[in-house]
Amino acid sequence: MAQILVVEDNPLVAKFYRLALERVGGYQVVCSEDVEEILHLVSEGGVALAILDVSLRNSRHRGQPVDGLELARLIRARAGERPLPILLATAHAMEGDRQRLLAASGADAYLEKPIYDPQVLVAKVEELMGK
Repeated sequence: MAQILVVEDNPLVAKFYRLALERVGGYQVVCSEDVEEILHLVSEGGVALAILDVSLRNSRHRGQPVDGLELARLIRARAGERPLPILLATAHAMEGDRQRLLAASGADAYLEKPIYDPQVLVAKVEELMGK
C-alpha cells in the first residue's frame, strides 16, 4: 500500500484528505506539519507522494517559518535520486498563480482548494503516481 504524506495546517482539511485517500483511494496516509519528521520520512524512501498546503502557519525549519513552496524545495533536495511527486494544494487561485507556484516550488501539480469531491483528489494522486 502506497504511503501519502499530507502537510496541511487546517485540521479539517487534513482529515478530509486522510479519509478520501484512505477510504476512496486505499492509501496509507501520514499527516504532519513537523518539517524534521517530513524530511526524515522522505529520506527513508517510504513516501510515494506528498501533498503540500502552500500557506503553512505552523511549520518551521531551523527556527525559520517554512511555507509549502520552501518545503517542496527541501523535499526535492532530500529525495535525491528517487523522484517524489509533489502536489500543491492551495486556495491561491488567481490567474497566473498555478505557473508561478509550480515554478517557485518545483512541485509537479497544483490543485485548487476547496476540494469537495474525494474522487477529484484521488484521481489527481493516481495521475501523479502513474496509475
